Amino acid sequence: MGVRLAGGKVAERAGAAVRALMLAVVPAVVLLLAVPTAGQALESATEPAPAPYTGLDLVTGGDYAPYTGEELPGGGLVTDLVRRAFAVSGRHYDVRFMPWKRGYDGVVAGRFLATFPYVRTPEREQEVLFSDPVIEVRQFVYMSNRTAMAFDGRLVSGPRGLEGFRGRTVCQAVGYALPPELEALVGQGQLARQTPSDLGACVRMVATGRADALVIDEYSAAAAIARSGLADDIRVSDHPYAVVTLHLVIGRATPGAETTLAAFNDGLKALKAQGVYRELLSGHTVPPPP
Repeated sequence: MGVRLAGGKVAERAGAAVRALMLAVVPAVVLLLAVPTAGQALESATEPAPAPYTGLDLVTGGDYAPYTGEELPGGGLVTDLVRRAFAVSGRHYDVRFMPWKRGYDGVVAGRFLATFPYVRTPEREQEVLFSDPVIEVRQFVYMSNRTAMAFDGRLVSGPRGLEGFRGRTVCQAVGYALPPELEALVGQGQLARQTPSDLGACVRMVATGRADALVIDEYSAAAAIARSGLADDIRVSDHPYAVVTLHLVIGRATPGAETTLAAFNDGLKALKAQGVYRELLSGHTVPPPP
C-alpha cells in the first residue's frame, strides 16, 4: 500500500510536471503557428484593402484608337492604364463606353465617377479636376491635299504662327478640344469650325476638302487615317503644333473627388515604378510617329 502510494505520488507529480511543460509549450506552438511567414507578412502589409464600390462607373468614348475603344484589347491603352492604376489601391470600377459628350456631361453632373482621356483646357478646369498626366503626346496639323493651306510649326509661337489658319476651316469632332489659340480665332470669326460626331468623319471631311485641317495627336490621327483608307488625300505638318498631356478627369462636385484622384495618381506612379507602365505602352499597338 505504502509502495503503491509512493508510486502514485511520484506518478502524480510526474503527470503534473508533464502538464506544466505542455502548458508552457502549447502557447508557444500556437503562437508560432499564428505568426505569418515573411511572404505572408509582406503580402498583408502591401496589399491594399478593397475600397467600397461607389455605385458610379468610369466612362469613356470610342473611336479613339489606340487610347480607348470597346473593340480594342483591354479597351485601349489608356483604359488599360486607368483600370490598373485604380486596382493598385484596391479600387475596381466598371468602364462604360458611350458618346463623348454624354459621358463628360455625366461626370460633371455626378452621374459617373470619372472619364478619360482629356486634354486640359480653361473651360474644363472650371468643371472637373485633372489627374496627373496619363500620357504625353504631340499634336500635328493634318491638312487636305485639296487646300493651299500651309503650317510651319517653327512659327507657332511667333506673331505669324497662326496665319495659316485664318480664313480656313478646321474640323473638331464632338468631345475633342481645339488648342486655346485656335479656339480664340473661332471666337473672333477668323477661323470656321466643323463639328461632326466622330473623328472618322473629321478625317473624311479633311480628305475631301470640306475642311482644311485637323489638329490632333499623332497616334490617334495615324489610327483614324489608316482606318479611313484616305492617307493619300491628307498631308501632315513637318513640325508638331504642340505637345499635350492626356488626363483622367473627375467632376468637382463629386463626393470624394480629391481622394479618388489621389488614389489614381498614386496607382499611376506605382505602375511606372514597377515597369508595368512601359510594358503596357509597348504591349498595345501604337503606330510610330510620322
